[in-house]
Amino acid sequence: MARTRCDRTPAWAHLQAAYAATGQKLDLREAFAQDAKRFERFSQSAPFVFADLSKNRIDATTEALLLELARQSGVAEHRDAMFAGEKINHTEGREVWHVLLRTPPAATHDGSHRATELAKVHATLNDMLAYAESVRADAAITDVVNIGIGGSDLGPQMAVLALDAFANSGKRVHFVSNVDGHELAATLKKVKVESTLFLIASKTFTTIETMTNAHSAKAWFAAQGGTDTARHFAALTTNVAAANAFGITTTFGFWDWVGGRYSIWSAIGLPLMIAIGPERFINFLEGGHAMLPQIETLANAGVPVIGHLGLTPQSVNLLGGYRVQGRGESGEILMRDAKSMEACGASALVLEAVPADLAARVTEMLSIPTIGIGAGSDTDAQVIVWQDLLGMSAGPLPRFVKKYADLRSIMSDGVQQWAAEVVSGAYPAPEHAYA
Repeated sequence: MARTRCDRTPAWAHLQAAYAATGQKLDLREAFAQDAKRFERFSQSAPFVFADLSKNRIDATTEALLLELARQSGVAEHRDAMFAGEKINHTEGREVWHVLLRTPPAATHDGSHRATELAKVHATLNDMLAYAESVRADAAITDVVNIGIGGSDLGPQMAVLALDAFANSGKRVHFVSNVDGHELAATLKKVKVESTLFLIASKTFTTIETMTNAHSAKAWFAAQGGTDTARHFAALTTNVAAANAFGITTTFGFWDWVGGRYSIWSAIGLPLMIAIGPERFINFLEGGHAMLPQIETLANAGVPVIGHLGLTPQSVNLLGGYRVQGRGESGEILMRDAKSMEACGASALVLEAVPADLAARVTEMLSIPTIGIGAGSDTDAQVIVWQDLLGMSAGPLPRFVKKYADLRSIMSDGVQQWAAEVVSGAYPAPEHAYA
């Protein structure tokens, strides 16, 4: 299937023209004053999710042009091809069927191949559920160390952090991805050989970084007196023979048609399942499945579609600035995220709720402008103010803020007053924001 580059469509030129004519001059104070229903007009609902887009620098024209850009770029056709199991991964000649990982076993389907693959998905899922339950019930296991990289690390790591409030297994979950031995060594200092379970996450069981760390962990295990490799190591892989040769007898596989960021829904999600429990992991899958109607038609302009078009408050702002929230993040994770965002082309970085000493390290590490909004008692108010300030800015982020600055010092009196109204609740939140 031919795919048109988005910047070669008529809609792209129309977007550029619209931005030059009116978009770059958009003032949110005027936009709210002129449209009493702006909040309602630019809000999106999905199962258990509410996205308020009204404070982004968009208007009806911009939204319509972005959706037209999606149409001209063939988003709908590629979506349909993905659902149908066509090989839209042209690089590897494979299907992109992660949607099956979230599909209930009793769901209707077309074609025997899809039915066969869905049966495999649920057979593996059932094995995972049983194993996760046994680990959670095993009081002798106190720590789970996931060794992987890329999609075999970042997805489950973020999900475990995000869903920490639902974790009640009494297990500590650790993630190791860096081939530099320092990360593994730091983790091993926190665990004991007799109470640790290692999960080796590699589809091929040949990933250099992962296998280097896996062999180092196995050597540590043996040096500390560990003898039962089969009990203390499990593999998330399709290469069962290689895992067996390593000494692992417990394996959970996945398929060529899933990888990278989508692996979280597959066996790669096992550390999350152990952390939050089988029942909640099923809820996690159900939540993903419930989002499908949001992308079935572009006319819905649902949260996933709008999000991929770059209009969600958490995505790259139209100004080119990124926001990093530091609540609950370790210094290592925050530093990694900051470096990744700079590498991806961020022109500036906002550090929200990040302690001053950690923000100082990030500032010195990066070459792009940063601003730290500290973790004091008024952090929540500052976070809200900064998010809305990003939407109100008519130009690029200030280039002089590569230091710690009180946010109020770069806000005009008018913006301060408007922000105070936001914080005080002058703009009501949706009743169903957190269903």
